[in-house]
Amino acid sequence: MDTQILRQALAAAGLPAWLFYSFGASNPLALEALELTGGHLTRRFAYLVPAAGEPRLLAHRLELERFDHLPGARLPYARWQEFDRGLERLLEGVTRAALDYQPGARIPYLSRVDAGFVERVRALGVEVVSAARPLLHLQTWTAADLAAHRRAAAVLHEAKDAALAFLRARLPDDPPRELEVQRVMLNVFAERGVTYDHPPIVAFGANAARPHYAPQPGSEAVLQPGDVVLLDLWAREPEGVYADITWMAGWRVAPEVRKAWEAVAAARDRAVALIREAFAAGRRPAGWEADRAAREVLESRGYGAYVLHRTGHHLGRTAPHGSGTHLDDFESHDTRPLLPGLAFTVEPGVYLEGRFGLRSEIDVFLHETGPEITTEIEDAFELLE
Repeated sequence: MDTQILRQALAAAGLPAWLFYSFGASNPLALEALELTGGHLTRRFAYLVPAAGEPRLLAHRLELERFDHLPGARLPYARWQEFDRGLERLLEGVTRAALDYQPGARIPYLSRVDAGFVERVRALGVEVVSAARPLLHLQTWTAADLAAHRRAAAVLHEAKDAALAFLRARLPDDPPRELEVQRVMLNVFAERGVTYDHPPIVAFGANAARPHYAPQPGSEAVLQPGDVVLLDLWAREPEGVYADITWMAGWRVAPEVRKAWEAVAAARDRAVALIREAFAAGRRPAGWEADRAAREVLESRGYGAYVLHRTGHHLGRTAPHGSGTHLDDFESHDTRPLLPGLAFTVEPGVYLEGRFGLRSEIDVFLHETGPEITTEIEDAFELLE
């Protein structure tokens, strides 16, 4: 592994050292940053990357070989007493270090190191600061990542179009079940060779008011007149980054559905506009700002009580929800900036329990000059008949 990337992230954040720590696989942020994801780890380890000087590794003797790709001095341990002494040696000369920790757990996606370990590091005279800023620089995409994302997004839209065509072919005489529509999209995924961590969501009617609904055999709904159809799908190439979209449709829906859809689409567009305006003014807005802008639209139109989640999430490599800046002033107050190179979703939604739910999701990549929407935009609500 080239730790120069980690040093560059430290320099950009103005920090003297980065301390990675995990008990087994308890800290996915450290595992991803150190290219340890997928390995079998069951013991504690700590890895110090200073802005200048040689990195140092503290790891159990049983698992030292798991870290062969990491440069630097080795401090092996087996007994807990050896771990304690090793931690002291690891942190010799260090007065300030970043950890995967967030004061007050305000951004829970970053709070991965337990309080006990933070206490031990502080007891050794080290000031602990959040690794939020250097971590952001590890989440930016390369040109190759962006190209892979575009290809994955094209597959998603192909699958979405196949699902809509299937629905229209079955209506009005033979309305399909949710899992039948899901299978259409999964067939496209298989043909195009993309991967995913969970099958796409297909939700009819009141099921669409449950944001993380997953149809199950034997209990999935059959499409009925008046139902909305929510299609939420995400995928990536085997070595690529994710794309993630949500598309809405409906069969003979009531006017109130169309009215709610217009509010959701306006909220989506307002979030993007705020980011675009900030970049044009030379400013990097925080994630919470875009979320608040979108939610103000929904609240002004009477849908504030039906918002159940943040406006968007960072797009990751190993999972759709990454560790970078989220558009969130709802579930948390994400003060991290939206930096060039980051990618994220914009997906406001409203959910009227027992009736219907609506969400519109697009993907955005940030260039130095501002945001680019990398997926199709659903400007008008999709009518199936």
